[in-house]
Amino acid sequence: MNISDDELERRLRALFADERLDLPPPPEAGTAIVAGARRRSRRRHTVQAVAGVAAAVVAVGGGLTMIRFHTEEGTAVMSADGTGTGAKPPEDLTAGRPPEPSTPGPTGTQSIHASAPPETSPSPRPPSSPSPSTLASVITGPLLAADGFGKLKLGMSEADVAEEAVTLSEVQAGASCTVYKAQGSGVPASASVVISKAAGLVVVTPDVATHTAEGIGAGSSKDQILAAYPAAKEESGSVVAPAGAAAEYRFRLDETGVVQASLTSVTQDCAG
Repeated sequence: MNISDDELERRLRALFADERLDLPPPPEAGTAIVAGARRRSRRRHTVQAVAGVAAAVVAVGGGLTMIRFHTEEGTAVMSADGTGTGAKPPEDLTAGRPPEPSTPGPTGTQSIHASAPPETSPSPRPPSSPSPSTLASVITGPLLAADGFGKLKLGMSEADVAEEAVTLSEVQAGASCTVYKAQGSGVPASASVVISKAAGLVVVTPDVATHTAEGIGAGSSKDQILAAYPAAKEESGSVVAPAGAAAEYRFRLDETGVVQASLTSVTQDCAG
């Protein structure tokens, strides 16, 4: 039986228009469809969140594994906040020598000050004693020169001394030498002098504190004398220092230093 296309189309249209084929939806169909859509949406969001967390865990685990790997190889360890937490040098794997345990450095949550050594205040140094060369020179009192005292000069006779406005008194005569008290305008201060009959004036001992051209005088220490006169020699209770080719200083000392200075000729026949 052949049916034309128009007839077939007509019959199909009639079939689809038959009300017996309609299936009316139940009253709660709309609510069920909305609820199902919401459940599918929640499941989709849940799956996406779980997938994101899993990806983050995998990334963190991989990062920690790489950090641990680099730490064991001797590279710097990085904390979670990006700061360096120390470095581990390569282990010494020499035969017969076990690897030394490493000391963990401070983590990112520790304070940097906790690992720093406590500051210690420097211990005070005891004051150093000044060297003899740095002590002040003595310039008090009149000058006791290397050749005499004022106008009194070594080698003068009694007549020469009198011509220099110096008076000799308190005579203490000896066999070859005489002790006098010398005073007058020719001397800066009174002094005890010794005049030899053969060598003239051989000793001058001022009665006041004096000083030498090298800055040695009353209160100077033995070390200062030795510093000023390297060729000086120590004697009992005194130090003898050269004052030139023909004279020498004799410094008498006590616990305070120099207490008396005399100028003495090296060529004499009298007691100094």
